[in-house]
Amino acid sequence: MISEVADITYHESMQIIVEAILATVQEEFHIADAQVETFYAKFMSKLPESM
Repeated sequence: MISEVADITYHESMQIIVEAILATVQEEFHIADAQVETFYAKFMSKLPESM
């Protein structure tokens, strides 16, 4: 029996990737939530608008 996986949207897949990046950065560098938020804002500002 084959179990089907629901398709996820581009937005959902990007959200999963960004959340994984942020969690890894926080774990590896032991930075505060405020620093993660700053990193997130800077990271997102550098992505092309189409993303």
